[in-house]
Amino acid sequence: MLFGTVFPLAPLVALICNMVDVRVDGYRILWKNRRYIAQRAEDIGIWQYILELLNMVGVVVNSLILAFTLKGSPSIIYKEGKDGGNEYEPWMVAFAFEHVCFALKFIVSYIIPDVPSDVQFKMRKEQFQVNQLFEKGQPKKDSKPSPNGDSNPAV
Repeated sequence: MLFGTVFPLAPLVALICNMVDVRVDGYRILWKNRRYIAQRAEDIGIWQYILELLNMVGVVVNSLILAFTLKGSPSIIYKEGKDGGNEYEPWMVAFAFEHVCFALKFIVSYIIPDVPSDVQFKMRKEQFQVNQLFEKGQPKKDSKPSPNGDSNPAV
């Protein structure tokens, strides 16, 4: 309603414009755009490394946020201060939390395989079937073609 006082029909014009826009977008999505043809890929490519980097940056940033916002009870994260009291050490918390998270990430990635066992089985089965097809399709080396061009000589 920004221009309602200057142009009282602005809300009506905006409503009509939005209704037309929704209909045109719906028509274009349903009838004019087509899905891309899917292509087979070995893996997600460079995105794997980008996601790993984001994961590491996220762990570091979250550990720093945790360390600098956490004010808890006296424990290992406090060290003895100059005046004999306990002093909060945020870098120690960040360092410890970060290393625990990286250790858990390494352990989980080591335990969980990259390719599930059922997918590995299906891949091996498909490879076996392809090898069987190639073995059946090749001519035998013992049989020699007849002089008239037939692969099966007349007896």
